[in-house]
Amino acid sequence: MNTPLIKLEELQQGKILVDELGLLTEMPDELVQLSHRVKQIMAGSHVVQGMCAGDYFSLVTYSAIYWGIVKTFPRTVIKNVRKFLNRFSDNNSSRNLLLVFNYTGKEREKILASLQYGISGIAKDYGFEEGSHLDYWKKLMASVGIMVDSNTGKLSPEGAKLIAQLERAEPIMTMDTLINKETDMRNALIGMLAVEFIAVSISECVIDSPAAQILFSPNGRGIPRDWFDVHYHSGDQHILEDGEYDLTPDFDQLKLPHDTINYNMLKMAHIADYAGEELPDILQEKVLNVATAFAAAGNYNCKFDDELINLSLSVKP
Repeated sequence: MNTPLIKLEELQQGKILVDELGLLTEMPDELVQLSHRVKQIMAGSHVVQGMCAGDYFSLVTYSAIYWGIVKTFPRTVIKNVRKFLNRFSDNNSSRNLLLVFNYTGKEREKILASLQYGISGIAKDYGFEEGSHLDYWKKLMASVGIMVDSNTGKLSPEGAKLIAQLERAEPIMTMDTLINKETDMRNALIGMLAVEFIAVSISECVIDSPAAQILFSPNGRGIPRDWFDVHYHSGDQHILEDGEYDLTPDFDQLKLPHDTINYNMLKMAHIADYAGEELPDILQEKVLNVATAFAAAGNYNCKFDDELINLSLSVKP
């Protein structure tokens, strides 16, 4: 028997849950400032500086260094969200957590379909967006010769050599451990939030740089910019079209971006597991630690084979 459609009363109960737990419907200034600090850290990495200067091989390096994270992140998101739902929902049903996950208003029809498959459906639905970002990254890798086919994800022989080199590099392994191998629920969810901040930070640095446009211009390298575009100014989701903050959002139209939802989840886990600790200090420490690890990976000096250099220079979408 299919799960009944969500009633407004249930959604209102979800809002009560959010209010009681002190969760967010809008990112506070301290989190916005934390995201700005993440941007400063990532802007200082060699690979981001190179892309901002319009350096083609910095873009090639960038696509290869973070491939392992981008490739596994959708599965990591699904795993973490499923684990969260299994723990915090009542009797294995997440209906009372719908507002935490922003499945109201415009998102309601989509999540109603996922609800028919219970927690697994919701987790996969939540991870779907990251899957689309993965597709954009594959197009980027194919355009620089590291990947042969963005549809299959098959690496070129030269790209496979480079990726194999990176998988053994300590900064890349450290980054992977922080995001994909964290077993503590709160810390894993903090990692997800940090990755959101990092993706937005890099995208804003690159797109806002005039020199970087030679990489994407049809008269330049013509590299697809989709991955950067989809993350650019994601914070705008927190602002209404007229440019003002929505301090009293209409309940039926509440639209929370992933960073806000991630924060709500990690706060619930923090309250349950770390009642004696202050979340703001821990959150700042761990988010900046993740950002520092990502920047260190961006400083790694890839050794390009001549074959990849020649292939990359000849590739044109």
